[in-house]
Amino acid sequence: MTKRQNIALILNIAALVLGCVGIVFRLSRSFEDFFLYYTQISNVIAVISSGMFIVFRNTGNARLEAAVRSARYLGACMLTMTFLVVMCIFVPFGTPETTRRLLGSVNGVLHHTICPVLSVVSYIFFEDGEKTRRAPLIPFIATAIYSFTVYTLNFLRLAPAPYPFFEVYDHPVWELIAWFIGLMAMVTAIAVVVNAANRGVNRRYNKEEHK
Repeated sequence: MTKRQNIALILNIAALVLGCVGIVFRLSRSFEDFFLYYTQISNVIAVISSGMFIVFRNTGNARLEAAVRSARYLGACMLTMTFLVVMCIFVPFGTPETTRRLLGSVNGVLHHTICPVLSVVSYIFFEDGEKTRRAPLIPFIATAIYSFTVYTLNFLRLAPAPYPFFEVYDHPVWELIAWFIGLMAMVTAIAVVVNAANRGVNRRYNKEEHK
């Protein structure tokens, strides 16, 4: 294994362990609403993708390795979305209580800051990422499915809205549509930037390797 591969392995092991710690702490507090939150879903996906990377990264099976790359890309993009929404929306525009709730617990710190940083740094700088420019469709579709599911559950009064902008009965339709467009634009931009950054790093790495 190369130094680059070793670093990717170490970062994924760290992300897997810390992600699992955060999940255990979160589940110990509440299980019923666990999968309502984008944060928890993104961290579960990231943990699974890191596990896949650790186990299947060098199988020689092209389809399996492509699946690992797709899973890692999805996890990295969704965690970036989680990180940016927390740091750019909830913390600066929320109340001190909101900040304490998001960052004042073990799983809050792990899932909103440390795990996203570990996963994204590993994916962009040390892993062979997605090979196609259509890759941004993966996090876009996943986030759209999540959004429509949460809107529907809240509209049918089957579950509370996990975030204020999903409160169907507290906002006019135009505001819900604006939030949805904004969130989808954000995840699309993240997906494009993460994909482009990874492809750029890999091109430079491959050029240096073949000098």
